[in-house]
Amino acid sequence: MSAATRSPLSNDWRDLASLGEQIISTTSLAAQRDRIVAVTSNLVKGEVDVWLQDGLFRLPNLKEEQIFEQQPASTGMQRAMKTGKICRKQRRGTRNGASRGTWVAIPLEEQGITLGAIQINRTKGPDFKEDELNLLEGVAGVASVSLVASHRVAVERFRLNQLNLVREVSAQIANVLHVDELARRVTQLIQQTFHYYYVAIFTLRKDSSALRFRASAMASRKGRRRKKAALDVEIGQGLIGQVAASGERILVEDVQKDTRYRFIEALPETRSEVVIPLKIEDRVLGVLDVQSDQPNAFHPNDLLILEALADTIARAVEGARLYSDLRHRADQLTLIAEVSKSVNSSLELPTLMKNVASLIHEKFKYPYVHLFTVHPNRRLIEYEAGSGERAGRLVGQMLLLDDAHGIIPWVAREGKPVLANDVSKEARYRASPLPPENTKAELCIPLLFDEKVVGILDIQSDKVNAFTEDDLMIFEAVADNIAMAIHNADLYRSEQWRRQVADSLREVAGLISADASVDDVLEAILLELDRNLPVDISAIWLLEDDELYLAACHNCDEDLLEQLLYDTPEAYEALMRVLYAEKPDIRKPTDPLWITGLAAGFDQNYSGLAAPLRIGDQPLGVITLSHQTSGRYGHEARAMTTTFASYAAVAIENARLYDTAQEQAYASAALLQVAQAVVSLNDLDETLGTIIRILPILVGVERVALYQWDSDKNVFLPSQEYGLDEEDEKEFWNREYSAGEFAFLDACRDETGLRACLIDSDSQYGLKAWLSLDPSKEVNLGNPGKFLFAVPIAVKEALYGVMLIEEAAGGLRFRARRLEIITGIAQQAALAIQNDLLQKEMVVRERLETEVQLARQIQQTFIPETLPEFSDWELAARWKTARQVGGDFYDVFNMTDNKLGLFIADVSDKGVPAALFMALTRTLVRAAVIETESPAEALKRVNDLLIPDTKQGMFVTAVYAVLDMNKGELTYVNAGHNPPLLARASGAVEKLSRTGIALGAAENLEYEQRVVTLEKEDSLLFYTDGLTESYNNDGEFYGDERLMESLKANHCSSAHELMDIVEKSLIDFVQDMPPADDLTMLVLRRV
Repeated sequence: MSAATRSPLSNDWRDLASLGEQIISTTSLAAQRDRIVAVTSNLVKGEVDVWLQDGLFRLPNLKEEQIFEQQPASTGMQRAMKTGKICRKQRRGTRNGASRGTWVAIPLEEQGITLGAIQINRTKGPDFKEDELNLLEGVAGVASVSLVASHRVAVERFRLNQLNLVREVSAQIANVLHVDELARRVTQLIQQTFHYYYVAIFTLRKDSSALRFRASAMASRKGRRRKKAALDVEIGQGLIGQVAASGERILVEDVQKDTRYRFIEALPETRSEVVIPLKIEDRVLGVLDVQSDQPNAFHPNDLLILEALADTIARAVEGARLYSDLRHRADQLTLIAEVSKSVNSSLELPTLMKNVASLIHEKFKYPYVHLFTVHPNRRLIEYEAGSGERAGRLVGQMLLLDDAHGIIPWVAREGKPVLANDVSKEARYRASPLPPENTKAELCIPLLFDEKVVGILDIQSDKVNAFTEDDLMIFEAVADNIAMAIHNADLYRSEQWRRQVADSLREVAGLISADASVDDVLEAILLELDRNLPVDISAIWLLEDDELYLAACHNCDEDLLEQLLYDTPEAYEALMRVLYAEKPDIRKPTDPLWITGLAAGFDQNYSGLAAPLRIGDQPLGVITLSHQTSGRYGHEARAMTTTFASYAAVAIENARLYDTAQEQAYASAALLQVAQAVVSLNDLDETLGTIIRILPILVGVERVALYQWDSDKNVFLPSQEYGLDEEDEKEFWNREYSAGEFAFLDACRDETGLRACLIDSDSQYGLKAWLSLDPSKEVNLGNPGKFLFAVPIAVKEALYGVMLIEEAAGGLRFRARRLEIITGIAQQAALAIQNDLLQKEMVVRERLETEVQLARQIQQTFIPETLPEFSDWELAARWKTARQVGGDFYDVFNMTDNKLGLFIADVSDKGVPAALFMALTRTLVRAAVIETESPAEALKRVNDLLIPDTKQGMFVTAVYAVLDMNKGELTYVNAGHNPPLLARASGAVEKLSRTGIALGAAENLEYEQRVVTLEKEDSLLFYTDGLTESYNNDGEFYGDERLMESLKANHCSSAHELMDIVEKSLIDFVQDMPPADDLTMLVLRRV
């Protein structure tokens, strides 16, 4: 029976019933299509075609290729699907009797959803019968129900698989306690299960604007190598950043149409993307990013599963973080415990620091852990220990405490921690000069003890945001333990140092009672100081004759120090200030360089300590210590040096007193012998010879020569010698030395001081060697070689000779005392020469004094012994010489016709020459007045007679007046003399001015004479310049004005009273000043 005529009750209906089982048992859409085609072909004759809507049956992320076109090619199918009814085409005949084909299309529908369509084509007929159409409807119904049921089963299975995935993810991440490992597993599971193009997980960082990439997984492509795409994402940037900021999911079906999408070169095939926040309650922990290489790739079911996964991942991330925090906290607490244990296990600071750095490095895996100590006095930060690649090269490194750049100096100064999770944004950060240059974050914590910074803990990481506030808190606790350990180590080290200092003090104290020389004591003191303190240069300066000198030093050129001591006044003054200071002085970097710093060429900031040596209130000297680095001396060094200096001062003083006592006793005995020789002998040559012979015995010199200085001839004359060989002795006595012939004698004469010169041991000796020496060379009397000394034989500035003394070998030990004795002996020789000269001068002086006394007696005979007396006139006079004889004089003599001659004069010199010239002038005046009554004519004759005798430049000022006592008229001539003063009874004072120049000043002089009338009670004062040119302590002259004022202010009743008034005024003015010139006054008064 054909299919077209089969009954519905036939077996074909059983085939129809089995169609549903076949469809449900087949999971592939293509296989289901084939079953429908096969069953339909068995039931109805014709070509069967089935079209299904592929998208309705495709499971999410199913990677099978699309089986059906987007739309059925058959218009019949399209019409059936559109109308939801069977559509058919009946066969029709053609004009030529041929027949056309027929077809029928039945829609596949279930619950109003069109699933597809079935079409049967009969190219040659026949038409479809009703029972065939009914059978096809049955096929369509069974197929539709079965397809839906099969799809539901597939969907349920798919969902079960997804749930299994979620469960599997949960199971796999449940025990993962590291976020990075968790992210790696989750991304791989999601990508491998759902076959997404790219899956990545990001987490948020505390106090950071960027997300931290954790892990990613990416689909493989045939022929291509899988790339790792690690994205850097800022919060709020792109799709991922916006989800992190908002906490809301973002789904983009087509990334090319969304402006928020950021194209990544490593992910060129991305077409759609979903970004889901990882949240706990409302707190965003991170982001799950899923990308597909297909547009519209994310089914709602996918989104449900992905969100479920996101919740699971969020809980796992939170758990891992909590575990990491707990583990980190446990490690921190363990670190604190281990640091505490470590710091208590050693009192050696280097070992302690190294152990702590290793612990931190091992526990937290930070690449760089460094520990420093801070030295405020030195203004330095010193590296002590550390870990990492830079540790070995940092040994011995120093940082400046006052450096304006760098986190470590800032923390050391301020005492506050610095947490820089991104050093590129930290202005105080300064990169390490040592490679590798990979520091990204830094945590720097001060080590504080008693609020003082004693050290620095510096931790650096090669990752940004490597530190948290918890880290800061924990490491501050660690820092407290380290600071305490540093303090304990310092105490231990200080105690060791104090014990060593105590041993050194005992050593120095032992020197107080020991039989040791000053040099041995000084050397022991410097050795102990060098052993106990950081010292590059040490020196002891002792006070002698109110001046400091270098007594001993270590590690420096003594000659250079001595030279700098005298060439650098500022440095010398600094030592003198310390000498009188109450406590040691610690040099500041701003202070001028001290002598030791100058000698060593130290920088401005080098360290220096100077301590005064004192016994009671008596300054003894100064100890100076220097170190080339800064801040090496603090309060402990000051205290130690103070104690040390007190012991050292006593030891030094005891040694000096002992040496001095021995030397003084010897010197006293030596000088006593010389003094006895000088006193016991009267002949100078014999005295000097004795001194020269005794000198080598007393002070141990090898050769001596004495030259006397002849100031008249300007030559050195040989006087005495000892120790010269025969040739030198002959040369000595046969030669005198003028200036420039013997440099050593000239140098001693020019500077009148002791001169010294080192004698070259390889050169010739004796007088020949002396002549070749250069006295201008600088010498160091501390040199152990042999010296030639030139000692002046002088009293004050008067040079009598020079004594040349050549030392014997080995003269250094008592050189200073020897020179004192030699100087004393030279003084005795000078006194002997001076006494001899004084004795000779005394004889000459006695003869001269006798002659001068005789000259004064003769001069006094020229001065009137008494003045004439008249009833109407009064005379008074004063005559005082500045020396025993002088050049002032006056004369009064009677003339014919009741006239009186008055003469006063002043010779231009003083002493004996002036007295002799005065005697000559008086004689000439007396002779002239006899020949003429005219004062002018008389002085003209005197001048003409004096001119031949004034070749030595002497001249005479004079006033000659003739008084007519009957008329009261006074005719006078003033030859360059002080104008006499006429004091009128009315109180007016008139000057009798000059009428010519001084006598003897020029030839053929003419003099003018003038006449004045003296009324009753008028007085006339004649005087010399010794009155007006007298001066007081301020150098002010008495002067004419003061003289005239005294006359005006006092009305005199007699000539003597006027004289007394003038003399009293003068004495009140000059006070105790001795007279500088002769003084003569003559007063004439009309009664």
